[in-house]
Amino acid sequence: MQRDRKELKNKLEKLIDELEKINRLVNVKSIDKAIECLKIAVKELEEFERKGLESFEHYDAKLRLLKRIGGTYYLEAEQTKLSKIGYRPDAIVIKDNEVLIVEIEKDKSRFLKKIRKLRGLYNKIIESPILINRSLKIVFGLVEMDLDDKLKEELKNLKNVEIYRITKDKIERIY
Repeated sequence: MQRDRKELKNKLEKLIDELEKINRLVNVKSIDKAIECLKIAVKELEEFERKGLESFEHYDAKLRLLKRIGGTYYLEAEQTKLSKIGYRPDAIVIKDNEVLIVEIEKDKSRFLKKIRKLRGLYNKIIESPILINRSLKIVFGLVEMDLDDKLKEELKNLKNVEIYRITKDKIERIY
């Protein structure tokens, strides 16, 4: 299985190189998008498998943000038991003294819903066994989206929040 993954990774990287050469000549958006998707596929082979129905853009943003914030252990939502209280985060990062709930969003109305849901469930979340002897931080990754005054106002009532803007080229903390 490991050997198969290496062979597949090499084939994908060669394909990416070929598509990049072609795209330098024709500069077509769909080829550029195909290259991005293939790069995500390579990351999947290197790190862990993509879960569920999340889009490639969402998955790539999650991987990049997780790499940026670091941590010692990564959990998918179903491993946290938080779904029993009605909450399924995109990811959980466990550090020595801290647990980070990671959410990725690119739609303002969905981001607002997540903020409100987290506020409503906050007391139940902090009672979770994964938080024993650890503090909680909530990390949002916003894909190509900025914070407006309404969102900032909603965030005031949520504790220990960090927000990062994720673009194609970089990740920057904005809150």
